[in-house]
Parts: sequence; C-alpha cells; structure tokens
Amino acid sequence: MVQRVVLTIILAICIKGVAAAEDLCPVGVPSDKLICVIPQVYGLTGFIDDTGPFPANYLATTMRPFSSSIARQSALLPLASPSSGIVFSWDSEAKTFTSSADSFGPIFAERAETIVRYKLLLAFDYQYFKFKSIDGVRLDASIPAVFTQHDKTVQVGPLRVCSINGSETFGGSNTGPDCGYIRNVLLTNTQFRLRVRQSTTFITFGLTNRIDVSMAIPINNVELSVASKATIVENGPGNVHFFKPRPDCPAPCLNSSRSKAGKASGIGDITLRVKGTAWKGERSGVAIGVDVRTPTGDALNFLGAGTAGVKPFVAGSYHARVSPHFMVGYEVNGSSVIAGDISAGTKARLPGQLLYSGGTDVWITKWLTGAVDLVGQQVLQTQRVAIGTFTGPGKCDNSACLNPAADYRSPNLTTSTENINITQASFGLKIRPVSNLLLTGNALIKLNDAGLRADVIPLIGISYTF
Repeated sequence: MVQRVVLTIILAICIKGVAAAEDLCPVGVPSDKLICVIPQVYGLTGFIDDTGPFPANYLATTMRPFSSSIARQSALLPLASPSSGIVFSWDSEAKTFTSSADSFGPIFAERAETIVRYKLLLAFDYQYFKFKSIDGVRLDASIPAVFTQHDKTVQVGPLRVCSINGSETFGGSNTGPDCGYIRNVLLTNTQFRLRVRQSTTFITFGLTNRIDVSMAIPINNVELSVASKATIVENGPGNVHFFKPRPDCPAPCLNSSRSKAGKASGIGDITLRVKGTAWKGERSGVAIGVDVRTPTGDALNFLGAGTAGVKPFVAGSYHARVSPHFMVGYEVNGSSVIAGDISAGTKARLPGQLLYSGGTDVWITKWLTGAVDLVGQQVLQTQRVAIGTFTGPGKCDNSACLNPAADYRSPNLTTSTENINITQASFGLKIRPVSNLLLTGNALIKLNDAGLRADVIPLIGISYTF
C-alpha cells in the first residue's frame, strides 16, 4: 500500500513536469483548463474576433496578475492540523497508554504532543471556500480594466507613428491626420465567481513516543465563472473601432458581453509531515517538524500549486484544562507556471510564506473542548491587485487632434509586488461522543482583506484514534 502511494506521487510529479513545458492557452485552441477561463472569455483569439484595429486578447495580458493570484492562492488553502486529537499518556499502574482527560487540542493550530508509539489517527475534514474578494477588491463588483491600442505606422504625407504615448502623434507641427483613433480605449468590467470544496483525509501514525508521521490527502472541487462586458470609448473621431453588429446592438456596435465557466475536481497537493517532541516537561513541551507539500494537484485547474514546498516549523504547548499553544513555520516553494507568465507558459518561484498560529484550547467537559486561535500568513513579495486610475489623452474633435480635450480618466485594475499579511480567527468545538471518536466543527473568519479571501470558511470533521 505504501509503495503504491509513493509511486502515485512520483508519477504525478513527472506528469506535472511535462505539462509545465507546454503553452497554457494557445491562441485559437479551445481549453477546458480553469487557467484559460479568463483569457478565453471573449473567444479563442480575444477581441480580434469582433473588432478591427485592436490587437488580440488584451484581457489575457492585463488580467494575468489577477488570474495568477487566483490560481496561486486557491491552490494553497489552509489545512487543519493532521495530528490534533486525543492525547495519550502512560499509565504506570496499568502498564498501557490511556487517553487523557484534558482538552482535545486545537484545530488549525499545533501543539507539542505527538500521538505516541503505534497509535493510528484517521481523520476526515470538509471545508467550503466561497471567495468574495482579492486584496480588498470584490470579485462580484465589475472589476474595471482599460486597454489602449498598440502603436500603428501610417503613411499620410511623411511616415508617422500613431502612438498614445508618442509626441509625433498629438500636438505640434508633426501632428498628422488620421491618428485621432489611437485615443479610443477599450473598457472592460469583469465579475468573478470562485468556489472551492475541499475534502481532506488525514493519516497520522506514531513511530515512537516522541515522533509521529502524517499524510494529508485533499480532494478539491473548484468552480470558476467569469462574466465580462466590454465597451469601446470613442475618444477619437469617427467609428473606427466597433464590434460586430447584433440584433440588440446595431452598427456601430460599441459594446459586447461574454461569459465563460469551468469546473475541475481531483486530488490536490499531498502534504507529508514528520513531527518530533524536542523537549518535554511535566505538562509542557516543544516540538519541531517539517511539512513537505508534493505537486500532485493539477495547477492549471487550480487543484495544486504546481511545485513542491517545504515548511520546517516549531510548536509549543502547555497541557492542562486550559492549554495555550503556538506554532511558527516558514515555507519555501519551488517554481511554478501559476506564479509565472500564464500567457507565455513560463515559470516563476512561488512566494515564500511565514506561517504562524497561537491560541488556546479549553477542556469544557470530559466530552467537549473549545478552541480559539489566531492563524496568520506573511506572504513575501507576492503580486497584489488594486483599483487605480487610468489617465490617457483626451477626446479629439477631429482626426488630426488639433484641439484635444482634457485627459481621459477611468478606474483601472493595477498590480504591485509587496509583502502581504493574511490573518484569520479560528473558533471551533470538538465533541467526543464515544471512546476515541471526535467530531469537529470550526469557522475561520477573516480579520483583514489581504489575499484571496472568503468571509467565513466553515469546517466539519471526524476522527478516530486506534
């Protein structure tokens, strides 16, 4: 059985390595991958199907950081602790391990105790992610993006270049006719709907009284839909740019609405863990461990990160009726296509993360434990999105732009690279109805707007220790 699991992981890694070398969303080729939903929302070749001088697929280029952020963050979802449950202690009189009467441990945080030798924990968790925003930008709020035309060479008398940024085009003696259309812009307003359902199986086994090993196997179901409306803003004279006429939009047609949706299900990135108690007192302890995330999920379908990750961590806890605990770890990631240039299929390194949690779990009764934690991620040098302002040349009164109006301004999607801090509060209960069976309910509640976020992430789970 172990050999089969290891072989599956190795095979999946090899398959991902081959797929990463291919173009992600080739022009003119339909794709069922979620990574291509945004680039292909206006058709297989973008706006070039509908309008004249505008080049192909602005949306794929300008929305690339946005699409990459969704892909990256939806593939690195928070997992519950794989080894949190009933604690066993040695009964010297009975000469055996017995379950503790103290609390049942945290849910998204860590503690120092291990499961002890030859004990086996099997657990199953279900989480539902209904993403509402990314970096404070609402996904359902018609995110604006402004596109300008590329430079165009024209022959009207002397050879000139029509450019929205060039001095030859507008103003002065070099201004020539037929360049006014370059000031036309394409304005899109796009809405997103992203849902992830994650079912995770946890297996933890005690190698010794101080060392245990764990495996977390997530199965993800991802749904992404995009609805976008494009409008041609005529800042130049004449009807140079237009969409194909439709019954609801006669010529010259200046708007177009499209939508596209996709679903994907499958195994996510499997996480392997080794954890050992480095120091143990009568009621307190410190543990060190390491998580290894394997790239078993399909990154192009937002099921995985597309690369391996390693997270060494340290955890400490005090074992009592009220049990405070903490965990600090740092995750180092490899290079992945979802962190690179999606339109070119190139890779870049996934940002590193400082992960931390702390709080307390409380023994309420012999069958009920409550847990409260602060769960955080400091993501280093990652792309962020925001709504800024596009500023371009104003409307022309004729093709030569001899009397241009004031600058044209419009809301516009912008990106930057910086550190972000994602913080959430975790509130949960663990119920022990019988023997070594635990039922878990929890809610992760966002405390700030950084990153791809759901307002509340519910979790239900069940575990049994043999």
